[in-house]
Amino acid sequence: MSTNASTNFVKNWILEKIQTAELKPGDAIPNEFEIKKLLNINYDEIEKAIHELVTEQILSQKTGDVTVVKPTQPYYYPLDELVSITKMIEKNGEVAGTEFISLDEEVATLKDIEVLNLEKDAYISVIERVRTANGEPVVYCLDKIATDLFACSDYRSNSSILSAIESKVEFKITHANTSIESISYEPYISEILNSEPDDAMMLLTQIHYNEHGTPVLYSLNYFKSSLVKFRITRNRI
Repeated sequence: MSTNASTNFVKNWILEKIQTAELKPGDAIPNEFEIKKLLNINYDEIEKAIHELVTEQILSQKTGDVTVVKPTQPYYYPLDELVSITKMIEKNGEVAGTEFISLDEEVATLKDIEVLNLEKDAYISVIERVRTANGEPVVYCLDKIATDLFACSDYRSNSSILSAIESKVEFKITHANTSIESISYEPYISEILNSEPDDAMMLLTQIHYNEHGTPVLYSLNYFKSSLVKFRITRNRI
């Protein structure tokens, strides 16, 4: 990053406009010509200032060379806690909902058998749904669980799937192994989430376990990156 006084002056000029709400999330900032005319600073320093604010995720560059104030994500999802999507949405003061896409009972694939430690030809419940906030899509969910533990017909509400499962079984789901990866535009899922082509998603692939360490639920959750920010506390060892 630069310690150049002119670059910092441009950065602070833009930041002040954001702090005073003269520039709001999603608003395009003045172009380089307009900034030069207003501040009498050369193009190189203006370009560098914008570049640094993009790197710091204060600004975002869209297609067509338009630079905007980066919209803030309204939802925080903690990665160091096993929290339901319902609670994440309700914590923001909104109504959590569920739109079911499909509920099917299928023969487990080799991947399902491996992940859930099932017998060959076991049946699983496959639940495909979208979690919404005030009716707007936020997360696409694909959940798989052994049918003898939880039948598709057992889940027909807006409640957390973890709560729905625990209401039918005699154990608690206590922890999950989670992997996280960034996913670019996927036509099927992105369309369901009403995502723009440049709107990435964060995929949380989770295997949920009970208190005995037995795998219970296999989930793939696609979070809309423009809406959800992840949070974790990391301790230095």
